[in-house]
Amino acid sequence: MTTIGPSAGGDTRQSAKRPRSDRPPTRNDQRVLLTLDQVLTELGGPGAPLPRSTWRDWQAKGTGPKVIQLPNGQIRVARDDLNAWLDGLTRDPGAL
Repeated sequence: MTTIGPSAGGDTRQSAKRPRSDRPPTRNDQRVLLTLDQVLTELGGPGAPLPRSTWRDWQAKGTGPKVIQLPNGQIRVARDDLNAWLDGLTRDPGAL
């Protein structure tokens, strides 16, 4: 049986060095959270955000997008949840 070892010059293993970066590693699993004002602006028409009263009505009826209520009472909406909600409202014009 033959044993293969390091050459006479020393260890043949290569170190797995990673390039250093001053930036923290990026996370692909982070949620993008929108403030309520950002959501109202996106859902409103040109130059006018969706009224807060309409938002409150949708939430009371359970017809609005999912929300996250922070411990300080502020509301956030995950971008993915807003997009999913909007996709659920999308209808084919021929089906109306």
